[in-house]
Amino acid sequence: MRKGYNKVIILQIILLIFLLFSSFVFKIANMYVISALLTSFLILSIIFFGFEKENYRSKKDVLLNIIINLLIYYFITYVLGLFTGFIKTSYSLSIINIIKNIFPVILLIVISELLRYEIFTKSKGNIASLIIGLIVFVLIDINISVHLYDVTSYLGLTKMICLVVFPSITKNILLIYLVQKVGYSNAIIYRLLTDLSTYLLPIFPDFGEYLNVILKTVLPIIIMVRLNNMFSYFEMRKIKDSRYNNRKLILYSFITIVLFIIVILTSGMFTYQAVTIGSSSMSPKIEKGDIVILKKTKTSEIKTIKKGDILVYNHDNKIIVHRVVDILMIEGKINFITKGDNNNTKDSWIIKEEDIIGTVKLRIKYLGMPTVALNELLNK
Repeated sequence: MRKGYNKVIILQIILLIFLLFSSFVFKIANMYVISALLTSFLILSIIFFGFEKENYRSKKDVLLNIIINLLIYYFITYVLGLFTGFIKTSYSLSIINIIKNIFPVILLIVISELLRYEIFTKSKGNIASLIIGLIVFVLIDINISVHLYDVTSYLGLTKMICLVVFPSITKNILLIYLVQKVGYSNAIIYRLLTDLSTYLLPIFPDFGEYLNVILKTVLPIIIMVRLNNMFSYFEMRKIKDSRYNNRKLILYSFITIVLFIIVILTSGMFTYQAVTIGSSSMSPKIEKGDIVILKKTKTSEIKTIKKGDILVYNHDNKIIVHRVVDILMIEGKINFITKGDNNNTKDSWIIKEEDIIGTVKLRIKYLGMPTVALNELLNK
């Protein structure tokens, strides 16, 4: 083993010990503290080994490949979310809170990837350093989330291994691959695109935590395989320019736009929202399995609702889409009576102002049929 490798491994082992104590003894989950620890080791590494600037020919091609693969992944999962449903983010989406939430994450990502680059460019090809380094960076992920699990119990430890360790291993293998092939900037961008989505997106497909883990575990493997094929293609053809022509860029731009529309229409956080119709009460105007696009009604706009409008409102924790047949004034507030076009009688309840979501503006036939079929299957 070369002398330089020995120094790198010693530094990794010291960091490994610190992280073990931090994870399982002190259980420090504060990202600023972890970032400070990693920064100290980054500085030591630069002092001992120096720092090399990125100079990789394929960096732009790799970045484009990563972005395309992530777009496809988000597109597929959000389309599937139309069938499984969505859950809303638990994080506040106000600008101030977004900044507060993402700043420590960005800080940790940048420092981690600079340290990863520094370690693995100095020990490229050394198996012992690769294994120890992988354990180190998996421990960083464990450190952030270990306080959420009771690792003293079999169930808590098993859950942490499944939900944290497995996806962390494949993610860090991909990131090690990236820093060795094209440097730290693409690794940073990959993590920003994947890690920050938790704090920035208003909704997520409701697959359940274990299916989410499978997806997060498999995604880095798929990306690494595709990148490896791309590098093999470059070596065979000696290509210097990007493989991706304008047609492909147009296709992936289209995917991005469609994904953005799906998020907007299903999140419930914007003016327009999509709702899947699960009954035939409004037939033939609106059929079971259709999707309607509603426009949210502000409090000041409730007085503009008139008889004949198709109202979307909450009743007993269900979203109802029925037509307004009567408007009542009760204690100075506007109330509504509705009826399904296909029902024989009016609805037996009164809709108050606070129950109203909006009014239907557009019907899209059949698009919600897979969602309805899946929900009926799951509720049998």
